[in-house]
Amino acid sequence: PRRRALGAPDPHTPWRPLWAGGSPVGRARAMAAMAWRRPAPPRRAAGTARAVPGPSPLESEGSPVGAAGGSRTETVAVTLLPTHRGAYKVHGYRHTPPGGDAAASEPVAVVWGEVEGQEGLPVRVHDACFTSEVLGSLKCDCAEQLALALDYVKEHNGVVIYLQQEGRGIGLANKIAAYALQEQGLDTVDANRALGLPDDVREYTAVKNILDDLGVKSIRLMTNNPRKIQELTLLGVRIDGRIPLMVQEVNEHNQEYLATKGRRMEHDFDGEWCYWNHEGG
Repeated sequence: PRRRALGAPDPHTPWRPLWAGGSPVGRARAMAAMAWRRPAPPRRAAGTARAVPGPSPLESEGSPVGAAGGSRTETVAVTLLPTHRGAYKVHGYRHTPPGGDAAASEPVAVVWGEVEGQEGLPVRVHDACFTSEVLGSLKCDCAEQLALALDYVKEHNGVVIYLQQEGRGIGLANKIAAYALQEQGLDTVDANRALGLPDDVREYTAVKNILDDLGVKSIRLMTNNPRKIQELTLLGVRIDGRIPLMVQEVNEHNQEYLATKGRRMEHDFDGEWCYWNHEGG
């Protein structure tokens, strides 16, 4: 019989991935570890020819607007975007986090009204949530908070800074893995930890750089999250006050998630979001 080359798969043995078998937590941890430790792709040097015809504005070198904490944020373009709420001015950026090891992201600033030179300007720093904002997931309140923020800045003038930091920074695939563990009874914090991932790994140097680019002197931050206030203050953002974002459309699917954020992540809630009628009605 023909000898099989060293390392070649046995054709009579069914293939299965490395994470097959074991407990659901073990499989999820293995998949998350592979995604979390995957190195960022090498960055193309400025001026290197691309293998597609024609220039791309997203690949062109932008104008640097800030370098808070060793990061680098470049402006790409500004456009007036018509929406169902009205026409917002949208600023597109490219951001490289401190250290340069992580892949660059493309944050945007959604602006209504004149913001340059303003103090106490309403600002929402919002992290992307594909599952709720695109798929309509009921497991969180992210889409509702984004809608509230867009309405508020339209009424009062302000900025919504939208960051590509899915799942508190762990990424979309890892967030789905965490959801799978939540189905088994873990809360949002313990699910991340079971996967060997941080509770919250978001970084906000892009926010400081973007606010400087827009000429905003100080802000009133639209948030319930004290960590966000602390991180931005450490970066030198002047915060004059907080605007709570209290979502009323809470449901049985995200009730425990919101309770966990208040109980374990110290989010500031006043109880107005509670879904259950505690009086027995």
